[in-house]
Amino acid sequence: MNVRHVVEDDFSEITEILNHYILNSDARYFEPSPVPLSDRKSWLLSFSQETPCQMFVAVNDNEVLGFCCSQKYRPEAAYNETVEVSVYISPKSKSVGVGTHLYNSLFVSLEIFGLHRAIAGVALPNVASLAFHKKFGFIEVGTFDEYGVKDGRYISTTWLQKKL
Repeated sequence: MNVRHVVEDDFSEITEILNHYILNSDARYFEPSPVPLSDRKSWLLSFSQETPCQMFVAVNDNEVLGFCCSQKYRPEAAYNETVEVSVYISPKSKSVGVGTHLYNSLFVSLEIFGLHRAIAGVALPNVASLAFHKKFGFIEVGTFDEYGVKDGRYISTTWLQKKL
């Protein structure tokens, strides 16, 4: 397995992974239906090695096993030292350490930007994702109870933070 910064050739597989989670979970901002690559491309192009908006992919034999990213938490200057992070693993690659390798690379890369906090939101229920983030030193700071709707169901999200 190789972990590296994202390149445009990865975009199609990343979109497939995201669409898998849209169809099979409550992840991805409760999006109701798959998003085509053409609609996702500007978001994917926003990541850069020169900014705190980073994206890494784990690949094996030219297949994307998963990806992780960091993004601005909010656009206001008050949040310039805070990033929101997430990780998505291909359904073919679960439980083989892909997420751990991805987050290790991401957090090492973020060290040069002088950031203060990383935050992550986990749609509930998702015991595995909560445990994964806690393994990386995240602590729970609260739950937004039933604040989103997907497929007619209310969804809650637990938010976690990590000091960088």
